[in-house]
Order: sequence, then structure tokens, then C-alpha cells
Amino acid sequence: MSASAPRHRTVLRTAAACAAVTAAVLGPVSGAFAAAPAQGAAASAYTQVRGEADGGGTYVRTVRLADGGSIAKIYRMGPGHYRAEGFFDGESFGSIEATPAKPYAAGNLNGMITALSSKGEVASWIAQARPTGPHTETLADGKTVARVAEYGYQHYRAYLVDRNGRTLDTLEVDGETKFLAATKVGSLWVVLETDGGVTSYVGR
Repeated sequence: MSASAPRHRTVLRTAAACAAVTAAVLGPVSGAFAAAPAQGAAASAYTQVRGEADGGGTYVRTVRLADGGSIAKIYRMGPGHYRAEGFFDGESFGSIEATPAKPYAAGNLNGMITALSSKGEVASWIAQARPTGPHTETLADGKTVARVAEYGYQHYRAYLVDRNGRTLDTLEVDGETKFLAATKVGSLWVVLETDGGVTSYVGR
């Protein structure tokens, strides 16, 4: 995807627990964005029409992702419950889900971040090179600060604060059950990964 990403990942990490939203280390799993299919892969039966998703739900819309070649089809699964299924060259590479209990989900496919909210909002961007480990950084909106603390191997917590030091939200990953954590503060999307890296994006 983007050479500016700190390293290419072969599968898409996700923000909810591993059964529904999992990480690169687990490989392709039902309910998680997995590896993108190779260029030229044959189109399969993933060309659903409205209301006919393999994973259930009602089709809402299709969104083009940040790499320019992938798309996400958005399905409403129920009140406050949405699923985004990613496709490349006609073939699915998995899905992420946001629910009332876990209102934000995200995945990382080779540096392309895709995030979803339980309202059906979607954002996609290419992650830039960024600090990892314990650190403090200003995020994409130029005013929110992430203070990242380390609590163990692949266990990080990011405190999002405003200019006055007021805590806006907290994200946590543990490297065992939660590999990505995502949130949205106003128009700012934020994702924390198990290397302590934070990537963010201001939605339109």
C-alpha cells in the first residue's frame, strides 16, 4: 500500500476482541480483516446485492478505501451494530464489526487503516511513520495529544488529552485479546497498536 508506513503488514489488524476483530498474527479469520488477495485474483461469489450479505445484515453502501483499489461494503446488522467487509479485485479479505458494546473497530492492512463506528461511519487512511513504545505525540487534528504508557509486553495504554490536559478518551491494547484499539473524538479517528504506535486521521 504505502511506502510511508513504518513497516508493511501482511494482514489487517483489528480493534475488537480476536473472535470478531483480530490481529495480523492470527492470519485470516472469520470476522476479521485478513490478508488482501493477490493482484489478479479471480472474482468470487462476493458480488452481493442489497440485503444479501454472506455475513448477514442489510447492505447500506460501498466505500472506497484509502489505497484506491479496495472497497468496503457496509452492512447494518442491527441497532448500533455495523459490519464493514473489505474487497480487493472482487474478493473479500475479511470484515470488522462495531457494536453497542464495542462502538469502534479498526484494521490495518499493509499500513492502510480502516475504521468503523457503531453508527456506520467509516474512515480509511494510510498510516505514516510514527513513534512506537512509550511516548507523547500530537495527533492529526493538531490539538489532541496522545500520551502512551507501557504496562508490559505489547500492553500499551494511550491517554488522549486536550490542550488543557483534560482526558478525552483512553485506548488500551494487550497483545493477547486486543491487538488494536480505536476511537473517535469529534472528527478525529485514533487507533493504537501493540507496538505502542498511534495513527490518527481527521474525517471529512
